[in-house]
Amino acid sequence: MALLRVLSMAVACSPASLQAEESFFENRTINMIVSGGGAYDAYARLTARFMPHHIKGSPKFVVQNFPGGGGVRAASYLYKIAPKDGSTIAAVHGSVITAPVLLPDLVDFETEKFGWIGNITRDVYIGYVKNESTIRSLEDLKTKEMIAGATVLGTAGVDMAVLAREVFGLKVKLIAGYKNSQDIKLAMDRGEVQGTMSSGWFSLKRSSLWDDRKVRILYQWGNEKNKDLQDVPLFMDLAKDDNQRAMLRLMAVREEISKPYMTPPGVPRDRLQIYREAFRAMVADPDFINEARRQALDVEEPMPGEDLQDLIQQIQATPKSVSSSLVNLFNDYNRKN
Repeated sequence: MALLRVLSMAVACSPASLQAEESFFENRTINMIVSGGGAYDAYARLTARFMPHHIKGSPKFVVQNFPGGGGVRAASYLYKIAPKDGSTIAAVHGSVITAPVLLPDLVDFETEKFGWIGNITRDVYIGYVKNESTIRSLEDLKTKEMIAGATVLGTAGVDMAVLAREVFGLKVKLIAGYKNSQDIKLAMDRGEVQGTMSSGWFSLKRSSLWDDRKVRILYQWGNEKNKDLQDVPLFMDLAKDDNQRAMLRLMAVREEISKPYMTPPGVPRDRLQIYREAFRAMVADPDFINEARRQALDVEEPMPGEDLQDLIQQIQATPKSVSSSLVNLFNDYNRKN
């Protein structure tokens, strides 16, 4: 979605009701829980700094790190425990959006019931190995085993590795259970793993691994090549039929929605609308964009909350033939591990 659309969207909301809700934000402290470190934390702190500028009442945003389960823990807290008045919001992993479809037995929240504020940027997920690895390309994974580090089922690192191994027959030995991407990078330094099957490109390019050219990117997920990675092949090219392509497209939603923000269920509609308006104003704010660039944070095709809410509904309507294949695949992995 183009930024122009974000800027030009009409907002249907009663001025009187919005004015009444604005008093809620007067000198209030808003807790923003963020489900990861690295780029997730950087974006959240940038948002906490700039979004209050676009909300009447001068609220203060306080960031609270809430890691675990690739965003599932934070989403569960927001769904079941966090106050439902709008005083707590969350910045979570994109994998939260597909978790109820792909892992219905392992999550305890319904994504369509959250109040979606917006998504700041797209990301691209890539697979990479240490430079000293004998694996030089995606093609090598057909004959050479890669020891891949990951966190937990439901995150891109595990899910994409399982998909690559079980559906596409690639040679992947998965070592899961690391707390976050930084722990995986440390495991690479210790020689425990060779790399990862799926990691955010924006996080990697901000790290010393990339600055010091210690890793080699093997492929990128998604439907089209990222502007920075034109020489890196698409994993999608391995798909042999429509069902495999549909599986990969569903998984690629996490690229489209890589930095989403949301409220708990039940937040008053007009209060959610204030957040959505503030988000739209923030991503169009030149000061916000310039500071993001200064921190090497991309603001790529931000998505307003209304469109994000619609996308959630579309994901819930994923054809059973696609979702069932993936659910069975991940359930089988979970039983064995």
